[in-house]
Amino acid sequence: MRRSLFTHQNDNEGAPLGKGLCTILGFALCLSNTQLAAQLCPTIVNCAQIPPTYCDEGSNDLSLWNDPPFTISPTIGDSNLHEAAIDLTIKSKGCTGGGLTSISFLLFLDLDNDDLQETVLKSNALPPGGRVMANNSFNPGYSGGDTVWFDQRALPDSMLYRFALEIVYSGDTTMGRIRFCSDAAPYDYAPVILPEGRHRVEWRVVQDGIERFCDRNFRVKDCKKPTVTCKAGIAVYLDVSQTASLSLAQALQSVSDNITPDTQLVVGMRRVGAGFGFPLDAMGHPQDTVMYNCQNDLDHFIEIWAVDKAGNLENCTAKVLVYDTAGFCPFVPFPSICARTYWNEEIVRGVAFSTIWTIPNQPPIVNQLTVDPSGCSELSALPPTSLFSLIAAKDTFPLNGVTTYDLLLISKHILALQPFDAGWKNTAADVNQSNSVTTFDIVELRKLILGLTNKLPNATPSWLFFVDTCTVWGNPFYGYCPKAYSLPVQSISSYPPNLSFNGIKMGDVNASASSIDTFQGIAVTRGAAASLELPDITLRMGETLDIPLRATEGGAWEGLQFSLKFDPEILEIEGVVPNGSIALDLENWSKPDAGVLNLSWSNAIPTPVLPGDALLHLRVKARSTARLSEVFKMPKVARVQPEVYDAAGVTHPLQLVFSQRASTFETGAIQVFTPMPNPTTGSALLPLRLNAAETVSLEICDLRGQALWRMVSPLEPGAHFLEIPAAAMSQSGVYVWRVCAGNVVQSGRMVRL
Repeated sequence: MRRSLFTHQNDNEGAPLGKGLCTILGFALCLSNTQLAAQLCPTIVNCAQIPPTYCDEGSNDLSLWNDPPFTISPTIGDSNLHEAAIDLTIKSKGCTGGGLTSISFLLFLDLDNDDLQETVLKSNALPPGGRVMANNSFNPGYSGGDTVWFDQRALPDSMLYRFALEIVYSGDTTMGRIRFCSDAAPYDYAPVILPEGRHRVEWRVVQDGIERFCDRNFRVKDCKKPTVTCKAGIAVYLDVSQTASLSLAQALQSVSDNITPDTQLVVGMRRVGAGFGFPLDAMGHPQDTVMYNCQNDLDHFIEIWAVDKAGNLENCTAKVLVYDTAGFCPFVPFPSICARTYWNEEIVRGVAFSTIWTIPNQPPIVNQLTVDPSGCSELSALPPTSLFSLIAAKDTFPLNGVTTYDLLLISKHILALQPFDAGWKNTAADVNQSNSVTTFDIVELRKLILGLTNKLPNATPSWLFFVDTCTVWGNPFYGYCPKAYSLPVQSISSYPPNLSFNGIKMGDVNASASSIDTFQGIAVTRGAAASLELPDITLRMGETLDIPLRATEGGAWEGLQFSLKFDPEILEIEGVVPNGSIALDLENWSKPDAGVLNLSWSNAIPTPVLPGDALLHLRVKARSTARLSEVFKMPKVARVQPEVYDAAGVTHPLQLVFSQRASTFETGAIQVFTPMPNPTTGSALLPLRLNAAETVSLEICDLRGQALWRMVSPLEPGAHFLEIPAAAMSQSGVYVWRVCAGNVVQSGRMVRL
């Protein structure tokens, strides 16, 4: 039995999705047998635990999802969003002999790719063919909005795509699918085609008044790699300068992509084995030339890389013949000099290599060597002395790779909660060069993050380099690694072919620093974005208020950093009032410049933060009348990149949102949240908030309902985290958790990897 729904058949669909109690198995200790039977069905059997990604592998359709200014693809600067046909299906198993199961949905779309889902479709009020209503996500009941023509094919309106809900009944199983159809053929279904972006669907299943919910994020993205073709038969010839250059134009046959225009594809080239990932020069630009000299005689290989706007990489490899037909080259090659990172052996760019020697009664003589586009040099000339040193140095961008997460890891090391697992991390953490890792190092790094200083203390350079023949192992403070080669002057052929260095970025203990100069590195593990919320109130001139800054997502937080920008002519932040859920003091924030507030907080012991918690209060004085949303910004690209760090070691980017209401969170009820992380490789934490003292029980069961582990504990009112030990889920698989607190019973599934 199949039916198509353009309007919903249940009058309760207007209620917010996700508010019902989603119990998977009965909790015998809290429910009677009659209640147990009522809680068993209906069940949702395919609610994804991990947000899926739907890949677009085809070409872009100009007639779909192309209606400026509502549709925006900022990566390619176009209103024509690329799209993919996807399967959005929910499957429910109902009670045998029960009433008819109804299904409804809310579909949240982000059409302008700003990570905010501004467009909502309701299954009980789907728009006419070819259209969706944008900018209605904050409207009551998701009503109204701006008309967006997502289907602009040259067809009558009755033949344009429209959204539909297809429901299929088979015995006690009911399936709901979000589909396309048309008014001319309402039962001729086609896969729904959605545009690029991060979207969300909320499903609601009802049988005999019992509700079940499934809230699932998903993403549509371009996954197809560019097509890169190298030329064949490439050859270069060394000239009288003993060099030859190979340009990208000489080596590239063609490059194209399914979505990104050819003019926006970024292409780079380098020698095979000269690096990893996309090839960049010392300035961080795509490398478009490969230089050859007398060390590169005979045949070699180059690789040409292309990256599209979605970050998809592809490369081709070609053989290059290097000829010295005129005999310009000497026979002996020069020793190569490079500096590589300790953690991944990438070549560090912008390093100065120098030879140093002394003459009696004179200061040391320093000769800086020439660096090639790859960031390396060579020992091509010897100083007029019998003994000399070879060093590497770099002291730029001290904030590269340094975040509050590094302060957290250093603190855990000092407290012996999580000692460093590599010797180089001890050196990186010792930014004051005291031959020890202490809280003084944390203080200095926090001052750097907050913008109170732009240099490391005690003339510590941003990078330290050691000869690559020395391996930093254990605690380096009990050993010695030389920072320079001490070399005799001798025949070039007597030196090793490589005189290279290993580099440590000072202050960076999680290996996130970039090998090129930048203020910010790349987080090793990044999770979903989180939000901080300010009330969008209007401040009157002369008014002083303490304004709460709230978390919209919960978790076990171990660190937080952000930078707030505001117009100092409109308002002034007089201070940060530390009366929220995180413990702050004066060392955690600064105002280094007018109109800037920087904050950096960390705690080695996870702090429970629940949705709606006020983290802190901003004491603000208005110099003129203005709304907060018109004044405050939290830039994503700033000295202090907005991030929060959870107890699982995952970094979440932060964004600032504004609420039109005094509070967007319910605080007067018992709230039970999903365990995290989920899936997990070990233990997990289950957050909950109590409005009164309760005896709370937590149980882990297998899918047959057999209890594997249980704890009961009396808890005081407030926020709590219940630990699910790894031993409770001894094997990989799917488990069921159940919580009973007062008259609230809630359960869900958990995956152990």
